[in-house]
Amino acid sequence: MIRDEISMIRFFDFRGKKGIIMEKYLIRTEMEPQEIYSRLDHVQSDQLPKVRKALRKLHAFEMMAVNIYRMQITAENTDFNRLIIQAMTNEMTHVQDFQAKIYEFGSRPSPTRFFNALLGMFLGLSSRLRGKKAILAMGIWTETKAVEDYQAIISSVRWDKETLDVIKHNLDDEYHHIETLKKVLEQI
Repeated sequence: MIRDEISMIRFFDFRGKKGIIMEKYLIRTEMEPQEIYSRLDHVQSDQLPKVRKALRKLHAFEMMAVNIYRMQITAENTDFNRLIIQAMTNEMTHVQDFQAKIYEFGSRPSPTRFFNALLGMFLGLSSRLRGKKAILAMGIWTETKAVEDYQAIISSVRWDKETLDVIKHNLDDEYHHIETLKKVLEQI
């Protein structure tokens, strides 16, 4: 059953840092003030517009993913519903990662991100109305699209190490999500 594939979200305290774990997979540690700083000196001036555009795109796409999953959640107390809540929670951490990076690079999120959020609500609700297989297919499509975008963005800009590490970590998350959703789909 699905419970065999996923574990409940657990909170942990590691050396004084709080975070969230799903299965054995770290989602988020608590951010510290010294982790946030201006990155304007870490990028060449000709790369700055590309960096900002790429981060805005990732942020807007992750907002769409959050809303897809949010609209798929029901009031049912089931493993399947917990899987969708877990997926939404993980995507929320990606939104936070990219929003922080956008500000560190001296910019603001895209004003058009709300269109992505609305699209996510529509896609999430329409898949929810069609059932579990449609929900999982939508999740797999969303995560696959994210992988494609992440890969293109990684190679399109000269990233500083810390930002590239965040992008690659989130890309690894997307691969993990695809595998999890495909396993669950095979069981239905």
